[in-house]
Amino acid sequence: MRIAEGGLVTGRFNAAVEHLAAAAVDIRLGGIYGLERLMRDSPNDQPIVVTVLTAYVREHTRGSAGGSADARLATDIQAAMTVLANRDPSRDGSGDFDLRNVHLRHLGYMGRWDRAHRRVIGISFPEADFSAADLTEADLDHAGLAGAVMAGTMLREATLSGAELADAVLTDADLARSRLVRTDLRRIEAAGAHFEDTYLTRADLQDARLQRASLVRASLPGAILRGANLQQADLRDADFTGADLTGADLTGAKNLSTADFDGAVLKGARGLPSQS
Repeated sequence: MRIAEGGLVTGRFNAAVEHLAAAAVDIRLGGIYGLERLMRDSPNDQPIVVTVLTAYVREHTRGSAGGSADARLATDIQAAMTVLANRDPSRDGSGDFDLRNVHLRHLGYMGRWDRAHRRVIGISFPEADFSAADLTEADLDHAGLAGAVMAGTMLREATLSGAELADAVLTDADLARSRLVRTDLRRIEAAGAHFEDTYLTRADLQDARLQRASLVRASLPGAILRGANLQQADLRDADFTGADLTGADLTGAKNLSTADFDGAVLKGARGLPSQS
């Protein structure tokens, strides 16, 4: 019986993978959802399914912007990402989440409403590698991206409100005009990152490393920046109203005089002019 069951699973897997190579998008979608069903029916096979779907996304989006900047994401790619987003992460095992250099502009929302607990459950890609990926205007609200590698990633105008990005690597990432309201950004490595015109209202940036980052016109009212490193960061017209910068290091920060620190907690903060 075990041999027969194993043969059935193998047959389903092979059939689904063959469908991924079809020219017709509806057949490819059938292959993607076939792998999703297999992943649910056979948890032990989830690592290989994750690896296959990740490779599918990578090979069909890498090295090309996929048409014009306003082009919507291909239906099959959105479907594959949604399947990956809604899996049970505890079963990933050695599954491969190498999504470096992928182009996922306008990636649609992939979270879901948990009726039992009356809360939103976002995607879960902890420690995934999105280095140099294009996620322009992606909807990643409530996403679980703790420890993700997003160095050099394009996240302009993306929405990441309520997302978990603690310990993520965002070095030189571009988050201009993005929304990170109440986002968990504790201990992020974001040296040289771009946060121009970005909404970081009540975001948690405790112990964040933001050396040389651009926070020009960034909105950070009520944000937590305790122990954050803002050395040589550009703070022109940044709004820190009511923010907590206890113990933050602003040594060498640029355009400090134009930033708004009204009501901010500055106890132990370094690098501020004496008149502040």
